[in-house]
Parts: sequence; structure tokens; C-alpha cells
Amino acid sequence: MGSMLQGVIVVSSLAIAGTLCADTVNIGVGNTYYAPQFPNVQIGDTMHWVREGGTHDVTSGVPCDSADGLFYSPITAASPTFDWIIPSDASEVIVYYCGVGGHCVSGHQYGALLVNTGPAHLIENNGFAFDPPNVNVQPGDVIVWECTGGTHDVTFGTNCTASGEFSEPFTALLPLVTYVVPADHPGGVIDYFCTPHCSWGMTGTITVEGGGPDCPADVDGNGTVSVDDLLAVISAFNTTCTCPADVTGDGVVNVEDILGVLAAYGENC
Repeated sequence: MGSMLQGVIVVSSLAIAGTLCADTVNIGVGNTYYAPQFPNVQIGDTMHWVREGGTHDVTSGVPCDSADGLFYSPITAASPTFDWIIPSDASEVIVYYCGVGGHCVSGHQYGALLVNTGPAHLIENNGFAFDPPNVNVQPGDVIVWECTGGTHDVTFGTNCTASGEFSEPFTALLPLVTYVVPADHPGGVIDYFCTPHCSWGMTGTITVEGGGPDCPADVDGNGTVSVDDLLAVISAFNTTCTCPADVTGDGVVNVEDILGVLAAYGENC
């Protein structure tokens, strides 16, 4: 009876997955903002930027420094919309900015598309402090640091000593730093600091919760393998990603991931 029930669930799951289709994600462009700024999207989704006021553009690349050529379009009265489809080989975080005037640097007009990841957790610098100084996240979530001024960096390590794992400049001219928590992160605390101001107390922590590699079927990281984990895999079905829904860790969300959740169904971990 158990195997028959699992077979019914798998067939039903595949049927549901087959009905899923790519979405159109609308992003408003105004003075000086993109809204939403950090949307969660999927491969195959159509990004639809639409002008809400002013003269702007959407330029893929490092805000506010350099374009990478992935996409570009003016957003003006004469060209009020721009559509771009998330490709199958997209990176997990696609950053972009407005290259018009000082909109990026002084107006903080930049954004990022979060492809098959968890949600964004925003951290700003408040003078010589990270705000908030501590965040709780799940594997697959994205940390976004936004610089409000000054010359800093974001460097992983403890006691003002870099671990060598991650270090990025964090300045008014390079105001956006992103980090995707690995889907197989075992959990625990990631310590980080600002190199020039660590001795002044400019430090922070990222507490990673969730199942990690010992319980990959716990996709949502709540400690129990349930129907929510199954639905999370179905919603990402047939996508290429490094994300919690990729239970087997082979880079593709497929039937094997559904079977992985079913095999651990009901477990606490």
C-alpha cells in the first residue's frame, strides 16, 4: 500500500509540475528605484521592466561600476518597457543598475534577480556598523549588503582574520554585495567583518539554520520532511540550479528529487 501511495503521489506531482509555466515578473522603474528590487524568479520567467517616471535604463553588470553585456535597454518615455527571459544557464544572482547620471551611486538605483534561490536578507552599513548585525537564514537564501556611504568591505572570518572564503569591496561606488548561502551548508554561524574598521567593532554574523547535507529532503529547513518540501520541489521542477529543491545535488530538479523527499517523508531532522 505504501509503494502504491507513493506512486500515486509521484504521478500527481508530475502532473502538477507539468502544468507549471513560466511567469512574467513586472518591475517598476521610477525616480530612482526598481520595484521589487530583489525578486525571486525562475529560469524561463520573463522580466518585464516598465517605466513609472523619469529617464533610466537597465544595465546588467556590477553596480555602479561596469556593464557585463548580458542585457541593456533604455527605459524612457520613448521606450517605456523592456522584456528579458531568464536563460537556462543563468547564475543564481543577476545584478543590474541604472547607468543614467548618478542614479546608481547617489540614488541607489540597482537591483538583482534571484534565480531559483531563497529570499533576500538585507544588511546596510550604519556608519561603522552592519545593520542588522545578525541575521538568521536558510541554506539557499541570499544575503544582500547595501552600502549607505564610506569605504568598507565584507570579509568572512573571525577576530579580524580573514578565512579566505569570501571578501568583497563595499563602498559608495560599489554599493551592492551579494552572497548565496550554499544549499548544502551544514548550518552554524558565519562570522564576517569590515577589514579597515574591524577593530572599531564593525562585525556581523549570519546564522544558517535548516537541514544541510544531513537532511537534504528538508527543503524548507523547518526540521520536518513534509508536503511543503514536496511542493517546493514541484515548484522548481525541471530547472537547473544549486538550490534546496535540488535534493540529490545533481544540479537539476527532477523526479529523483521528488523521490528523495518521499523516501524521507515524515522524518524529523
